[in-house]
Amino acid sequence: MARTPTLKDAGLETTGETEDCLRVRAPGGSRWRAGLQFGREPVNLGEAEIIAAAKAKGLTPEALVELLRSDPALAVSPHRRPVPPPEAAPEA
Repeated sequence: MARTPTLKDAGLETTGETEDCLRVRAPGGSRWRAGLQFGREPVNLGEAEIIAAAKAKGLTPEALVELLRSDPALAVSPHRRPVPPPEAAPEA
């Protein structure tokens, strides 16, 4: 019986913190929605990106998420992504 691949096999570290995000793809090709471009490669939108995109378009974050989910040309799914480590402040 073959061994089941894990996230570590894919090169992803699982020891760090993760955050909720939305994974958005446009399987049919390039698609713009709410000032954001999507394509066949997934785009992960975290809370900060959703808030910034919503603010730029004069929407609430909830309205922006609903706009993405209601677009039949987009595939939207919940996802978890690793949180990058905080950058060290330059020493003076």
